[in-house]
Amino acid sequence: MTQLATKNPRFTIIYGLILTAVLFLCFSVGSKVFSILAGPGLSLDTRFIISRLFFWLCFVIILVYVSKAERQRLLLWDDEPYSVGYYILSVIVILLIIVFGSGIIGLTLKRLDLLKFSPTITLMRNMSTPVKLLGIITAGVLEELIFRGYMIPRLKLFFKSGHWPVIISSVIFALGHWGYGTAINVLVPLFIGLVFGYHYYRYRNINILIICHLLIDLNAMFTPDLIKH
Repeated sequence: MTQLATKNPRFTIIYGLILTAVLFLCFSVGSKVFSILAGPGLSLDTRFIISRLFFWLCFVIILVYVSKAERQRLLLWDDEPYSVGYYILSVIVILLIIVFGSGIIGLTLKRLDLLKFSPTITLMRNMSTPVKLLGIITAGVLEELIFRGYMIPRLKLFFKSGHWPVIISSVIFALGHWGYGTAINVLVPLFIGLVFGYHYYRYRNINILIICHLLIDLNAMFTPDLIKH
């Protein structure tokens, strides 16, 4: 990892992290508010496309901040190279952990009579295939670049332990799904964030996580009875 080229890098990083958290939370809440205000005047596909474009705008703002304020690249950690076999094994293991953990969360919420699934996701499953794929690619790529690739290495600069960077980034990631309005749609992303975060901290390869995220969201959009995300 190279050194930040700013006079006050700690403050610059803190401001960037705060900006990122605010942007993502505003995106989550704003998308829901926009959907309500737009009403039936815009089709579901159109509303979703506009929300994804806003997410891309948020990502561009982060890139500009990193370039102009930090004067540094987005990903501070170089990706460790692994074999194709390692990629395949890692993806399988991570997805099995996610399935098992999500199942436990679902069963626990069901016992507490708190298991409700977001009607927003039900509506999203009725979107056209190209629009679904836009959403899957946007979430799978940008969320990993932001919450794992961008946030964790910078948070690590402020903590001796690797646990806090993973936990903080995961909590922000989970709260960003608060707009779906159900407990499971916050707790499952929290669990996913922790699994992904610890994997990134230990193995330092963002591509594996992007692949896993894409597969999870593909499943959520096209085979919704398995993983809810």
